[in-house]
Order: sequence, then C-alpha cells, then structure tokens
Amino acid sequence: MGCKRYSLLLISFLVAFLTSCNLEEEQKASFRPFTLQLDEKISGAVDRLIPFEDGLGVSIDSLWRLNLADFRGGANISLPEFTEEKTIRIPHRILLPDHSIWYQTEVQLGRGVLRINADDGAQLWLNGERVAPELAAYYPVAKAGNYTLTIRVLNNAMAGGLRSVEFIDQDKWESHKLLMQRRALLREVLTKEALLTNLSESETRQIMKAKERLTLAELESTIQKLKRKPVLLAEPIFQKGSTGQLYARWVSISNSKAKLIYGKQPDALSNQVEVEGEEGVFLVAISDSLKYYRVIQDGLISPVYIFPEKKNTNSQEFMVWADSQSGWKVFDRIMRMSNQYLPHFSVGAGDLVGQGDNEQEYLRLLRSMHLGGYAHYPVPGNHDYDGYYEELKPNNFSKYLGVPNQQNYYAWKDGDLAFIALDLNETFPVGLPNSSEQYRWFMEQIQSEAWTSAKWRFLVSHHPPYSQGWPGYHGEISLRNLLLPLYEKAKIDMVIAGHTHDYERKIKTYGKQKTAFVIVGGAGGGLEPKENASHPKMDKVLSIHHFGLIKVTNDTLNFKAIDLDNNIIDNFFLTHD
Repeated sequence: MGCKRYSLLLISFLVAFLTSCNLEEEQKASFRPFTLQLDEKISGAVDRLIPFEDGLGVSIDSLWRLNLADFRGGANISLPEFTEEKTIRIPHRILLPDHSIWYQTEVQLGRGVLRINADDGAQLWLNGERVAPELAAYYPVAKAGNYTLTIRVLNNAMAGGLRSVEFIDQDKWESHKLLMQRRALLREVLTKEALLTNLSESETRQIMKAKERLTLAELESTIQKLKRKPVLLAEPIFQKGSTGQLYARWVSISNSKAKLIYGKQPDALSNQVEVEGEEGVFLVAISDSLKYYRVIQDGLISPVYIFPEKKNTNSQEFMVWADSQSGWKVFDRIMRMSNQYLPHFSVGAGDLVGQGDNEQEYLRLLRSMHLGGYAHYPVPGNHDYDGYYEELKPNNFSKYLGVPNQQNYYAWKDGDLAFIALDLNETFPVGLPNSSEQYRWFMEQIQSEAWTSAKWRFLVSHHPPYSQGWPGYHGEISLRNLLLPLYEKAKIDMVIAGHTHDYERKIKTYGKQKTAFVIVGGAGGGLEPKENASHPKMDKVLSIHHFGLIKVTNDTLNFKAIDLDNNIIDNFFLTHD
C-alpha cells in the first residue's frame, strides 16, 4: 500500500511538473517585436535582392497647355476650356494653394499604362473620357492610338503641379506587376525570418532556398510552409471611438481567427475573446478595466502586454501631436517619452503618414503608436488622402484606423472635456461647405448636450485657421471664416491643429470667450524653415520637433509644449471664471 501511495504521489508530481513546463512554454513569445531597425533592414534586403527595373517607362516631354482659371470644387467635374496660348514643360510647380491645376497635350500611345507623378494628386482624361487608375498613379491605356491627355492636379497644400508623366508598354507593365508581387512575397519571407523565434532547421533551409532562387513559385511555396507560424506586423494599439468604447487593434501577417486573452494579473489571463480579422487587421471592443493581455493565433504567441492604469488624480491629462508624416525615428521617441506623463489618451491631428496609399507607412505608424500605451484618437490630414484623389476617400486610414459606425470626423466626451474632430479633406478644395453633410453635423454638435454641458471644449482640425511658420501660408481661410462667428457662441476653448511643421500658439479673445490656437505639427515630419510668413502674428513660432501635453484641473487648463530633450518650450494657462 505504501509503495502504491508513493507511486501515485510521484505520478501527480510528474503531471504537475510537466503541466508547469507546458505553461511556461506557452508564456514564451513566438516572435520578436517589429522594430524600425528591422523594418529598414528588411526593406534594404528586398531592394538588394529584387531591385526595381531601370528605364521602365518613357517620359512624355511634350509641350503642355495650362489652365489655372478653374475655381470649381469637388472630385467629379467636367473638363474646362483651354483658351490660353501659353505652354509649359514638366516638371512644373506653382504656388497656388487649394486649387485645380489643369494640363493638356497630344501624344501617340501604345497599349499600356501612364504613370502620373503629381503634387498632391491627379485625375486623368483620355480623349475627353475619365480614366480610373489600375493601381495608385498608374492609369491604363486600353489600345494604341492618338490621344489628347488632360490631367487635373488637385493641389491641396501650398505649391503643387505636375512632376512627370511616363508611358509603360503593356509587356513591361505585366513584368513590373510580377516583380512587385515577388517583392511583396520576399518581404513576407524576410519578415518571418527576422521575427520568428521558433523556426525549425528545415524551415530555415527553406527560407535560404527561397532567397537564393527568388522565383514566384519558390517564394509562394515557402510562405505556404510557414503559414501556421504568423507574426504581428503591428502590435496592439488602443483606440476610442465617439461612443467612448475602447478598442484593441493589431495587424497580423495571417487572416486566420485570433484570440485576445486577458486578466488582472500577467500569470492569470483567464478571459478570452475570439476575433475575426479583415485583410490581417484585427479590431475588438474591450473593457476599460483590461490590464494584462496577449494575442494568440495559430502558432503565434505574443508577449504579455500591459494597459497602463490612469493616474488617480482630480485632473484630466492628454497628449496632442500632428504630422508624424513618416518621421518614424522622431515619432518613436515622442511616443516613448510621452509614457512618463501617463496621459489618459492622445489626439493625433492628421498627416499621420507621408503617403496615404502606402500600406507599409500605416504599419510603421501603428508600430510607433504601440509604444504609447494609452488610447488614441486619430484624425486624417491631407497626406492621409494621398493616392485617393479619385473619390476623396482615404482607404488606408479607414482600414488601419477606422472605428465601426464612425466617420473620419467625429465627436467624443471624456469627463468634463468635449471634443469635435473635423476632416476638411473630404472636399476639394479643403473646407467645410455649408451644403455638406459634415457641416450640418458640425452645427448639430456645437448645439448638442454633450458639447454645451462640458466644462472645456476642444476643436481638432488638421488644417489650422491661423499659421505664420510656413512662408506664404496664413492658415486655412475657409476654416477661419467658418469659425469666426462661433468662438464665443459655441464657447470654443482651444483649436488643435497641425499641417505646418512647427509649434505655434496664439491666444485671442472673442467677447467673453478666450480661445487658444495651437499647432503641434512637430511629431516627425521635416520642419519648416526659420523664416515666417508676414501674417498673422502668432504669439509663438518654434521650428522644432515636439508634442503637447494638456492638463485640466477643474477651472484651469495648463498646456505644455515639450521637445525631444524633454524641455518645456512653451507653457500657458487658461482659466474659467
């Protein structure tokens, strides 16, 4: 009997030991974080192993007729008359903000595509017929013939125009598309090689073979063999929508069903929710009480992440930034720095990426935002619309940052703070026409109970109503005219903007209402020159990378602008009587 009892104890011990080993094994992450350095290394390897072709297209160097007299707006308009005799050659660029710039020429073309490089965006007509792009900036020419090319450049910043037009014949175009497919597959293979921590010897050999041969078949075969070992292309970020619902979002290389498991302790993740992905993007509504969590998907096991608790104070504190615009090293640093202040959330006021139709840029943006462990409220800017000038819909912004049942403009409330975020890029030229749905919505919002009952009220717009730091730019006149009669009536305390790549501040009084205007366009994009526009005279203009920190305590608001060395470069207070 004694021997049997000890045998049972030994078996129980072994079961417990093996179970604990399995649990310990389950706790290990199956991949490394996707850092900016790894991303640059992978991009460099793709360029080296499968470089782009030389001499893909033939430049169209004809003389172009020019029309600068079209003041019509909208994405869908008819062709104007070209009455001017003046002709130009491209590249052509002109200071004509928020304006259509039309070009027209005659040329003989074969079957293929036209690649149009315009600033900011372009629309094409062939012999008077509108042509939609096959891919971003690539427009099909269905058959050979003589053509009148008419190009509308939609310039929604300061200077703009037509940089180049190239013709690519059909055979070269098909070859180029195959090359792009191989580059995308190679990027996926190299990503798994760089990130996976559990590759077997045979899988490593398969990757090496794919890198040596670089054929479409070999790359596809390698990806198929690694299919059950996904990695996260962007680790989770948190977002809040207009209803106050908290969401977790991440991007996987796989679209198979995933699980978010969570709990109050890192070793007791006892709750889980299954999540369906869409093109690898996963979004799930979660509780604000979530503390520790991780993602599991097929063979993927993420690290345990922490959602920081809010500071237990009587104040509300949040961070504001704009124009990260592909300056990822700077933006990474800003996100890391901001954590020391434990903001309740952040507001990103547009130009989140440098090229809106480039999905890799949105993945880099999400990786940077992951470093700021709080919830985010993103707002699109004009560069988030780049590549989407056919219908003026920023598809990648919606894919990677959209929230269910919410427009790109939205309002929310956090305690005593009310926010309205506008999207002036929905129309061209930028603005808020009084015939638009967004204008009607905005007028409803400033009369809503959520807005009128708030103690502090903030308006967010990528375009500022006032700016001095960009030579030749004075702010968005359409927005200035819209808001002028509303500051006192709607009791707007602060307008938060970007667009100009600097820090600017101006405080104005409208009757009994004091309103602060801040431009926080220094989150990563290239800075403006030192010289300023002649007007308007801002109270402060600093060409420096930075972010803003706003702390509200009852009737007092404190704003601090903080640079990359953690220096406070501006500090002001607003008070309510």
